[in-house]
Amino acid sequence: MALGRWAILDLGKSSYGVAKTGVLRGLVTTPVPSDCLDIVRDWATRDSIHREPLRAMKLDCTKCGACCRDNEVILEKQDFQRARRGDALGKLQPPYTRKQSGKLMLRVLANGKCTHLGAGNLCGIYTHRPNACRYFPAGSECCLFAREEELGIVDGARD
Repeated sequence: MALGRWAILDLGKSSYGVAKTGVLRGLVTTPVPSDCLDIVRDWATRDSIHREPLRAMKLDCTKCGACCRDNEVILEKQDFQRARRGDALGKLQPPYTRKQSGKLMLRVLANGKCTHLGAGNLCGIYTHRPNACRYFPAGSECCLFAREEELGIVDGARD
């Protein structure tokens, strides 16, 4: 199934392929877990009806930081390599990480914020931020959901 890279990450997957031929040529593809089929079908149905964005908005992540609250950022090998190259490996070590189901993840404080979310909603490890943070797109369904769920911000529809 062809999906956007953000959608693949949202499904909890990190591996994908790119179709080289046919009608899907150039699109990212991955097997969809059976427990996510309904979600992907809903996305496909919505996208077949609404071919353009439904909302026009300007997002400033430093005014929000909703995606940095109550998150589950799984750290990949590449994230540690990037931190090591930047001499910031200590910023991705315990107590800044937690282990869940055998995977290392960024720690979330009792108030739900990522330990690295600082004043003004600025990331304390921005240069070395993990791939999950690096590729999280502002304005995606996950972004808008986090804004509403975490901060009560409901973005208006386009005129």
